[in-house]
Amino acid sequence: MLSSLLINNACTRKEIEFGTIPENNYSQLVYIDSVGIQQSTVITDSFETGGATTLLMGRYKDPFLGIISARSFFQMDKPSTFQYIESGAIYDSLVLIIKPNEYHYGDTNKIQTVYVHELAQSIVLGYASKLYNTGSTNLKPVPLGTRTIRIRPVLDDSIMIRLDDNKGRELFGKLQAQSSVVTRSQDFLNYFYGISLSTGETDTTAIIGLQTGSSLWMRLYYHTNTPFDVNSVVDFPMLANTLTYNQILANRTGTGIIPTNPGVSELPASKTGGYSFTQLGTGMASKISFPGLRGILLNNQFLKLIKAELILRPAALSFDREKYKLPDRIELLSTDATNINQGSITDSTGNHVLYATPVIDEIYGKNNYYRFDLSSYINHLLSTPGSEDFALYIQPTFAAVSPNVNRIILGSNSHDGFISQLRLSVLTVNK
Repeated sequence: MLSSLLINNACTRKEIEFGTIPENNYSQLVYIDSVGIQQSTVITDSFETGGATTLLMGRYKDPFLGIISARSFFQMDKPSTFQYIESGAIYDSLVLIIKPNEYHYGDTNKIQTVYVHELAQSIVLGYASKLYNTGSTNLKPVPLGTRTIRIRPVLDDSIMIRLDDNKGRELFGKLQAQSSVVTRSQDFLNYFYGISLSTGETDTTAIIGLQTGSSLWMRLYYHTNTPFDVNSVVDFPMLANTLTYNQILANRTGTGIIPTNPGVSELPASKTGGYSFTQLGTGMASKISFPGLRGILLNNQFLKLIKAELILRPAALSFDREKYKLPDRIELLSTDATNINQGSITDSTGNHVLYATPVIDEIYGKNNYYRFDLSSYINHLLSTPGSEDFALYIQPTFAAVSPNVNRIILGSNSHDGFISQLRLSVLTVNK
């Protein structure tokens, strides 16, 4: 049951409108922290990830959310400058060079096997000419290259993965023959459709972020030995464009988080273990509302809302400093019974989006929270007819072109000591 504050309305006072401040002898400041918060999780089964400026690859096993996996798809381009390769030159190797961008989620202390697959077809736009997290592009069955490695996202500058020599020699022959495949971009794209990066199906370590554009390329090594040894390279850069996308999937088997509808589902916290979840990388957002608020404030005793603070407390043991880090910054978005995102909540000026950063209890680990000043929003809610369905989404700063799998898990009223609160300071009538 959601808690609410019951107010005795059998008081008498002068006729004073709500929102005005009378003489001091008629009012007093009262603090309320028992406004009921209703929590749910809204799940969207697909969302756009095309035009990505961050690539994701990997898998990790979340104790609350199941197995989360990510795979990236992108195109490569012909060499930016063509160089003549003499007939006596000798092919050495072909490698893919990738660079971590420091983003990671999960346990990076374990090894992973990185798989490089060549695409078996061109990347094709989907519904509404977009690319989605649930999308996929057919792959050639045999990997173009693999490497088993422990990736250190912050320390590793770059990672080299040896690719199949048959493909390397094939490319080398086209370079020597000055084929249009290596001199014209469209011909190259018709010959080499692109690459997908992923990790092993049994890896449950971490999801890693990779840089795009000029920070990712295939490099072909060769040498000549007449009149003396000279080592040379030819680089095939990544083609950063709208056809770059990430596939991000969640296997929620055994979690109890079961969408009820295709498209968008809303699950009350009572159906998901008393929790609500935000992980925008898998299409989940915590939704909160205050169904008893109007009944508390719009009665004969309260006069004016002075301040409203929202305190969001992550559930016990739902995060740590290494594997399951809290987002560095979160925001609130307005919604209602339609579950349509209606934009960010702003401050009283309407010019600045409200953000909050986590406060971490380093000593006892219990008093962890995000804090928002919602005074302007709550006053707007109280003065707007038909606002009973108003609600808020909780989300980290997020962009489809730079996705992540950061998450926040909030406990409902059944989780003592870790309950989120709406704290109100109001003026009341003296009895």
